[in-house]
Amino acid sequence: MSRLLAPRRRRMPSRIGPGEAVAAVRGAGVVLGGAQILHDVSLDVRTSEVLALVGPNGAGKSTLLSVLTGDIRPEKGTAELCGRATHEWSAAESAMRRAVLLQQVNLSFPFTVVEVVAMGRAPWAGTERENDDEAAIAEAMAVADVGAFAERRFNTLSGGERARVALARVLAQRTQLVLLDEPTAALDLHHQEMVLAVARQRAAAGDAVVVVLHDLNLAAGYADRVAVLSRGALASVGSASEVLTSELLSDVYTHDVEVLKHPRGAAPIILPRR
Repeated sequence: MSRLLAPRRRRMPSRIGPGEAVAAVRGAGVVLGGAQILHDVSLDVRTSEVLALVGPNGAGKSTLLSVLTGDIRPEKGTAELCGRATHEWSAAESAMRRAVLLQQVNLSFPFTVVEVVAMGRAPWAGTERENDDEAAIAEAMAVADVGAFAERRFNTLSGGERARVALARVLAQRTQLVLLDEPTAALDLHHQEMVLAVARQRAAAGDAVVVVLHDLNLAAGYADRVAVLSRGALASVGSASEVLTSELLSDVYTHDVEVLKHPRGAAPIILPRR
């Protein structure tokens, strides 16, 4: 076969060590529809931790996540994945390195749940990791608690059930970087806690998890670091106890917020004053 017709050879990803940056943005600025959505944002995403992105509506959380995934290329600054500019990776190479859960998942065809989860294995087709497909799919479905309706059509599920199936697809992909955009929005209390517990487990195994959250108590309870966005800029980044203060949150959310110490020494409790 000539070089012109030969398929591009994909570089298999290697594991990045604990605590090292797997993705980063440097001075990132994004303009969408003529509006400045992100302003000079710099942030590292490290392995072995859960990073929560929080902030009010329109703060730029989902846009920042899209910059990290490579779906949006910043007009200013840079975005990197595994040490290279995100736009330098092909779609298949990116999919071997990061898995993305979007806010909305819509399918035009009546795929079953197990077929949707199996889509997460597509990046590994034709590689040695294809041999892991069956185990990866079964494990992801068990973790996301969707095995009971494996043969049901995706479009017959409730919103919360669809969200869990979409999460299972992401988990089945088995990448070291996982990016989740509001994964708890459609879920009941039990499954909200389950999703964040899964994120912690992935971080403990050496992966990096970025999660966009509106529930500040979930961020406080599960994230190693919290990045607070306000008006397209980073207001603060650090541990929950450092960042989630009454003063900062009241300013960012333009609402009086109270931060209480947990009586058993656990994560702080965040409440709006009424």
